[in-house]
Amino acid sequence: MAIRFIHKFVIRILLGLLIWVITCGKVSAQKVRVEDISIEGLRRTRSYILERELSFKKGDSIDLKNITALFAFNEKRLLNTNLVVEAKFNITQLDLDRSKVFIGIRAREGLYLYPAPLLEFLDNDFNKWWRNYNRSFKTLSYGLYAKHINLTGNGDEITVYGQAGFTRKVSLEYEYPYLNRSNTIGVGITAFYAANKEVAFKTSGNYLQFRRDFDDDLLQRVKYGLRFTYRPGIYSRHYLLVNFYHFRASDSLAYFYNENFFNGKKRLDFPEFEYAFRFDNRDIIPYAMKGWDVLTYLNKTGLKKDDLHVLFLGLQASKYQSYNERLSSESQVFLRYNLDRGKVPYYFNKAIGYDDIFARGYEYFVIDGQDYFLIKNHLRFLFFDRSFDLGRAMILRAYRVMPVKVFLTAGIDVARVQDNYYYEDNYLANKFQTGYGLGLDFLFYYNKLLRFEVSRNNHGMTGFYIHFDAGL
Repeated sequence: MAIRFIHKFVIRILLGLLIWVITCGKVSAQKVRVEDISIEGLRRTRSYILERELSFKKGDSIDLKNITALFAFNEKRLLNTNLVVEAKFNITQLDLDRSKVFIGIRAREGLYLYPAPLLEFLDNDFNKWWRNYNRSFKTLSYGLYAKHINLTGNGDEITVYGQAGFTRKVSLEYEYPYLNRSNTIGVGITAFYAANKEVAFKTSGNYLQFRRDFDDDLLQRVKYGLRFTYRPGIYSRHYLLVNFYHFRASDSLAYFYNENFFNGKKRLDFPEFEYAFRFDNRDIIPYAMKGWDVLTYLNKTGLKKDDLHVLFLGLQASKYQSYNERLSSESQVFLRYNLDRGKVPYYFNKAIGYDDIFARGYEYFVIDGQDYFLIKNHLRFLFFDRSFDLGRAMILRAYRVMPVKVFLTAGIDVARVQDNYYYEDNYLANKFQTGYGLGLDFLFYYNKLLRFEVSRNNHGMTGFYIHFDAGL
């Protein structure tokens, strides 16, 4: 009796396994139509914003054998919006007879409003402030910064900030990304005012030289403008920017400290026009493992020949590649060429060492010029990957689970800047420069990066550098 029972039980198990194998074979070979996509957990964000980022839409046919990879890919795409900190995909209903599938997404929204104290370094770089200016608080500007990345629930961003100190500054930016029904056109506005009592009036030995005036503003700047975006697909964007500037320098800055600061002018009023195209298919935007990010632009600043005239053609390209689960690489190229070969005023002659474009080992320096190229190569090895539950110690519920990744990195950079007008007192211009180093990258949550690096350049200078990116 017992033998007969065991025999029937084994037969049932074998039949069940056979049916499972046949069913899996049928499922894996079948394409199904996406009948519906539902998103749960959204309190503020409109669901169409997230659906716009998906690589599939309602009515598309998808292959069930690739469903796991498809879900993983699109989870990263939703995280890249910065609107959610979690996006879990699942099949809520599957009808194989009618070849239909219903997909559900459980999302968890993050923090949309980022108020923070504002701290600006005199040279716009922590490393230069730490070493070149002896960590002097006199060279700091301070204020308040606030950014809302989802003001009306439509993915629109507004940024306002004001600061005091060596630079007094107020700024307002607003961008609405989905202006039309097809969600392809966006528009933005910007308004900016700054007044400086301390200004970098020239570059000597590849260090910025500053002057301070306690009684008068050495430099005042006003900017206002519009920008338009066109996004025909999930990877490509077109940009058109139109800005207007009004600059005024003091007599001492324009005529005494550096007569080339504005090319002998005290005031400059000029427009700026820029067209840019970007292709970006990175898997994880803040710290990509795979994909490309390519930006090319044409920038025309100034119209009057006797004031300011530059016509920049530029390219920024990054390639990310994973070799296995732990080893990856990042290669970047930065190129800029001024098609107008006239004399550029000193203030607009910035190249490497500004706006996060720097060569490894040269963080303490700036290299001015009209044209430049910079090649950066970065090898990364993931040796720590863990999530920490902060519990009630973290007030913000969406951030109570903190993923942390740590990478061991090695890199080498090659750069060259061409300066036809101000190179005599700056030995790094018009020569090839190389730098290499080792470091540690700490990636918190999804987009907070803290980088420590020891680098050495081809002049035998070694330094310890810190870089950070809040991911805003």
